[in-house]
Amino acid sequence: MLLVLPVKIPFTISSHAKLFHGKEWIISKDDGGRISAVLLDRISGLTENYRLHQFDRQDAVRFELHSSVVPGNHIQTGDTVGRIYSTRLSREYISLVGDLAVTRASVGLYLSGEKEAVIEEAQNRLAYAEQQLRGHARILERQRELHDRELISDEELDIVVQQKQLYEINIRVAESRLQTALTGAKDEQIEYLNAKIQALEDQIRSLEQTLDDYTYVSPIDGIVYHTFSPDTLALIGDPEMHVAVIPVPFRYRPYIINGQQVRLRIPGNNIATCDGTVHLIGNTAHLMNGGQYFMISAIIDNLDDGYLPGIMASASIKTEPVTIREYLLRYTRPIFN
Repeated sequence: MLLVLPVKIPFTISSHAKLFHGKEWIISKDDGGRISAVLLDRISGLTENYRLHQFDRQDAVRFELHSSVVPGNHIQTGDTVGRIYSTRLSREYISLVGDLAVTRASVGLYLSGEKEAVIEEAQNRLAYAEQQLRGHARILERQRELHDRELISDEELDIVVQQKQLYEINIRVAESRLQTALTGAKDEQIEYLNAKIQALEDQIRSLEQTLDDYTYVSPIDGIVYHTFSPDTLALIGDPEMHVAVIPVPFRYRPYIINGQQVRLRIPGNNIATCDGTVHLIGNTAHLMNGGQYFMISAIIDNLDDGYLPGIMASASIKTEPVTIREYLLRYTRPIFN
């Protein structure tokens, strides 16, 4: 008779839960010397950000935490948490900066003192060519007088005339060099140096971006927590929101919906219970203790500040009331269906 009564009774699913911050940022290293940083969003169940740095075996690398990264301290978004130092990159950066300084100094030299020297040299060459032409003009005049008196042959006079033409060409070349010096000394060399400066600046900017990426900046506001694992370098959790991750037997999946009430009992906590609501229902199955489970997460409302991340708690999920018959069927339904 009880099975057919229209009375409905509460149906509660019991399980266990593990408590986490709503968001956690973890910096860790592996046995291969690689350093990674991962931002976990426990509320959405997603990894929001992941960074991995791998280094050459010949490179001497060290990671240093900022002095403010002390367990219990509050870290704000944008605060520097740690930095990677690479000997190879530091040497490369110093070398590039030095090359850039030398190249810039060379351009400055060409555009200032060196240009004046080139102009002065061109002026001296022109003056010397003009002096040669004036001296040769006097020789040509005497040779013509001798030619008029038929004391030298036509061929001898032609040689002196051709020499005069060579001196005139020398003057034109010297004038051209002086004009080039006045309008831009060693233009091709300066263009080459400017191109080299641009290339060095591009390399330095690229290297600076790499070095900036070696600086670990917190993506969240949170508290620094103790980590007793030698592979975990830093753990920052957001204390403003807490999430419970709860495994639920797969046979109960049809009865779980978002918004259902969850109650946790935390052993040893001053607050015997805390409440929350189902926020996320996982869509993958997990094999645990010989049974099939799916994962849900619940946002916890009234958790005190003394809670420790990672603590285990007993959990109960309140579903919609059911008839006595349905209640019995749910508990006796085979696990693998």
